[in-house]
Amino acid sequence: MTKHQNKIEKLIAELCPDGVVYKELGKVLKPKENISWKDSFGSKFQYIDLSSVDRVTHKIFGTTEIDAATAPSRAQQVVHKGDVIFGTTRPTLKRYSIIGEDLDGQIASTGFCVLRPNDEVLTSFLFHLIGSADFNDYVEFTQKGASYPAISDAEVKRFKIPIPPLLIQQEIVEILDSFTELEAELEAELEAELEARKKQYEFYREKLLAFPNRTEQNRTEQNRTEQNRTG
Repeated sequence: MTKHQNKIEKLIAELCPDGVVYKELGKVLKPKENISWKDSFGSKFQYIDLSSVDRVTHKIFGTTEIDAATAPSRAQQVVHKGDVIFGTTRPTLKRYSIIGEDLDGQIASTGFCVLRPNDEVLTSFLFHLIGSADFNDYVEFTQKGASYPAISDAEVKRFKIPIPPLLIQQEIVEILDSFTELEAELEAELEAELEARKKQYEFYREKLLAFPNRTEQNRTEQNRTEQNRTG
């Protein structure tokens, strides 16, 4: 990691001699929009709710199809490719993800804060910032509610983030993405190994726990008795 750090430090010294500027997150976002269901009658959308985001991989899966008649009350926010969504209900569960091209123009729950970066911030750079320990500490400190904690969109957008030049952001993203890809590969290998071990366990479990029932046991003992008598 030292090699990567040195490269970033050199770029910062060259491009940010006075240090990296910090801004409130809300200052580097484009406005988002809500859907007008009365104007969308007959159209169908994919709906992203909190359970659609995997907390480990941060990928979106299991969306549901909705229309004006079936949309839940929280289905309000239009998302676009390049948006970063962050779950504000039970926020320390870290439900955050990037909206890909396949979900461009679809609908997200109001349980997400939709972050649409402007030209100062790369989507992937913002994604990694949302996953940082600093942001998580801020969320944990700021969230309200004991049994059902939440953080407001406004509070999320007050978090201050570093805004290095785009060249530095891109370098950081490439480094962090390489680690993410390696982690995904290791998880896939581990998953395959675990699946093999599971099948092995199931095989031996069935063999070792396949005791003869009482009828079979009695029949076996009876056969042995008869054999002894005839012998």
